[in-house]
Amino acid sequence: MYTFGRLTALFFVFVVLIQLGCVVREVVVTPTPDPADASEPAEPSATETTAAQEPTPEPSKPEETPLPQEERIYQLGITADLTTTNYWAYLGPDGTMWNQYVLTGTKPTLYSYSDQRFDWIPSLAADFPSPLIEEVVGEETLWSTEVDLKQGVKWNDGTDVTADDFVFTAHTANELQLTGNWPSIVDPEFFDHAEALDPYKLKIFFKKKPGLARWQFGLAFMPIFSKAYWEPVVTEAMKAGDSTEQQKLLYAHVPQSEPSAGGFQFDRWEQGAYAEKDRNDDFYFRDSLVTQYANGAYSESKPGVYEYFAYGEPGEEKSLEYTVGPHFESAIYSIYGSQDAAVLALKKGDIDFMLNPLGLSKGLQEQMQGQDGLSTIENPSSGVRYLGFNFRRPPMDNKAFRQAVATLIDKEFITETVLQGVAIPVYTMVPEGNKAWHNANVPMIGQGLSRGDRVAEAVSLLKGAGFTWEKEPRVSEDGNFIEQQGEGLKMPNGEPVPEMSLIAPSAGYDPLRSTFAIWIERWMNEMGIPLRADLTGFNLIVEKVFNTQDFDMWILGWGLSIFPDYLEAFFHSRHSDLEEYNPGGYNNPEFDRLSDELLAETDLESAQQQVFRLQEFLADELPYVVLFTTPIVETFRSDRIEFPYTESLGGLQEAAGLPTIVHIK
Repeated sequence: MYTFGRLTALFFVFVVLIQLGCVVREVVVTPTPDPADASEPAEPSATETTAAQEPTPEPSKPEETPLPQEERIYQLGITADLTTTNYWAYLGPDGTMWNQYVLTGTKPTLYSYSDQRFDWIPSLAADFPSPLIEEVVGEETLWSTEVDLKQGVKWNDGTDVTADDFVFTAHTANELQLTGNWPSIVDPEFFDHAEALDPYKLKIFFKKKPGLARWQFGLAFMPIFSKAYWEPVVTEAMKAGDSTEQQKLLYAHVPQSEPSAGGFQFDRWEQGAYAEKDRNDDFYFRDSLVTQYANGAYSESKPGVYEYFAYGEPGEEKSLEYTVGPHFESAIYSIYGSQDAAVLALKKGDIDFMLNPLGLSKGLQEQMQGQDGLSTIENPSSGVRYLGFNFRRPPMDNKAFRQAVATLIDKEFITETVLQGVAIPVYTMVPEGNKAWHNANVPMIGQGLSRGDRVAEAVSLLKGAGFTWEKEPRVSEDGNFIEQQGEGLKMPNGEPVPEMSLIAPSAGYDPLRSTFAIWIERWMNEMGIPLRADLTGFNLIVEKVFNTQDFDMWILGWGLSIFPDYLEAFFHSRHSDLEEYNPGGYNNPEFDRLSDELLAETDLESAQQQVFRLQEFLADELPYVVLFTTPIVETFRSDRIEFPYTESLGGLQEAAGLPTIVHIK
């Protein structure tokens, strides 16, 4: 047994503290050990997305009458369309939550997280890896580790999943310099190469000793692709010119009958209507029994196939137990034009579960109250919503300007008074629900200030940095309103502050972020900052921010991983190119140094202190003004489906409605 040693013990103490619970853009970030707002999912605009022509299932049968096999269809609803069915692209420039919802569950990984507790456990790997050792390879000194693979895990074309599939996937990501989430999964600063010592034994080589972020919670979670299917596609892509052209060709490939080694195989996508996945009857882990014990032990077994134990001897008290599925024939993801339409479908029984990274709004929650056959649950969120700046355009590159903007945004007023408590103001990128890594003592710029004090502080910040007005803003004596609106604001170089736009999701997609955008526009204009809120579709925002970088400020959100290496991915200067996760172009050598140290850290306690320091740094520098989070409220048809548990950081949707363990009644 590989010993993770003191690191393991500490990590799982932290996990117990988390207990409630790769980057996805509403987007996902990280190799969805969680990664991109993994970052955030693509949000629809009113003109881009039509109401779904969803398949309508047969009415639910009484609980005591099991459904015939042909009717065991898991019906899910999503409120934005996919942008790709290509998994390489999903972890690259198309890292949206909507793509994640549908595409996950088809690729094997060496390691994964256990349900609820987030124990680090083997998946395709037969056990924990060997300790990292330093060795001389040719003329280089590298670090290496070995991993044994389970035998008998198959792609659904009947061929074995082997070490060669891992080698092919990692080398492709590295050689094509893939973008998006890929650099945080296969980091070229650390990963050198991998070798298949035999079909079921891997050896992985690193250029320098990898820390937690780049091995245990990075490369170890890499989705593994079928070499037999993808090698011809990659070979053809590599004939193109530079790496950008090669990436485009790879991302543009539309997979047809791509082999799956997960619980499902992707079947079809009817744009604007639905996507469908079919059960993989050859799924290796199907019918495995997973048991977690109150004393921290973990066990997993499949009669006649394998048995595995970790983290101590099983105790008498079980904290969770379930049998791995899928327990149904297929999953259909119907695409709706709005939350309202999806909620109506849920109430009518057309869908069993509604997936939305925002959860249910307060109004929709009220609509669900008292509805027969429905159950509503609430969990802490694993994501945040934020305002970002384009550092390539002044005055966004000026720290005093960003701090003035943050000071003027009264998060408490919007969340508590305007939004009636449905959102929670936040000041750091690590959500409070992620207890092991959340720093509650970061600078909280603007917190607790009156309207008058906010304006006075913003004026002081701007004047101190050399900004001037033709007519300076003035607050009334009682401090409740702007008596004189600012006009003619000039930057320190004497040039007028240019007209700027703030692109944000429309009210039809997310009334919370659109509300923030409208109030921010008002407060900036009162100061003489010429800002206009541009409420639009999510896919358009993603295109402007991540693909063309044609924006001034933007509001989006991120779904976040447990291990917060996304702080490096979002803000390190090396990730500021097109289709990467620092589209604002934030560039600070001191931050780069600190985040590089986090990537190299192998000690968990030290990593926690580094994460705390990074949060403090970012709360002062403000490449993002973190705005708010929301509890994740989800409703599902409990008269038709059941889950082995409902408490989890980020809600059930974090695992796309837990399709491999949900039961159809």
